[in-house]
Amino acid sequence: MRRAIGLAILLMPQPLLAHETWLQPEKFVAAPGEDVLVTLRITDGRTVRDANLKPDRILRVELVQADRHMPLPLHGGDATEATAPVPAGTSTVVMETEPKHVDLAAPQFTAYLREQGLTQILAERRKRGEGQKTAREDFMRCMKTLLTTDAKSPPADRAQGCPYELVLRKQISRTLTFDTLRHGDPEPFQQVRFWNLDTGKVVKIARSDKAGHLTLPLPPGRWLATSTAMRRSSELQSDWRSDWASLTWQHTAKR
Repeated sequence: MRRAIGLAILLMPQPLLAHETWLQPEKFVAAPGEDVLVTLRITDGRTVRDANLKPDRILRVELVQADRHMPLPLHGGDATEATAPVPAGTSTVVMETEPKHVDLAAPQFTAYLREQGLTQILAERRKRGEGQKTAREDFMRCMKTLLTTDAKSPPADRAQGCPYELVLRKQISRTLTFDTLRHGDPEPFQQVRFWNLDTGKVVKIARSDKAGHLTLPLPPGRWLATSTAMRRSSELQSDWRSDWASLTWQHTAKR
């Protein structure tokens, strides 16, 4: 079953300069109490595979519903996966990683900033005279997936305390509203990509407003939203701190 997850996502149109990673359940809608396998997935822009992630890089993996937090043990050998016992209603599986350091040559870093829509960082690099310098970066990830036991009601998320995250705030028919949040507060003007998990294609690219809200129409289906926020780092070994957010869910609005 696990190897069948995401087989529809075979090819991406363009290679990515920075890998996108997300949580993908074997099903988004389950019976109350059913165990659902959730797998960490990664794409390089051409293929999708199960991701490898060292246990010491994982800060937490939890099933969250309301104020209940259930730690989930990881298993699966080389792949990172967990089994979530789905409670009645809507719940969230969240995985957060520890920061990791990377040094990127100036051309690679510039291209990556453009791909992720981080134009303000490009401007700051130019202002500081760093446009041709190697970038020293720490990055972490917050990945979430929404599970539900009610296929007729749209899933709703809430902030899970990540340094940066995407929150599906509400859905009215085919119109969805998202928040881009840093530690629960609005993070404005962030680029968000919306991927159709069945085709593996980026369908829309949008940007949150000054209040960190983003509202747009999406057709029913299985979806992945990704976004990256970046700020100047206070760490001695790094110039920048980036926080990568992903959210997967099934949009069940009637056609």
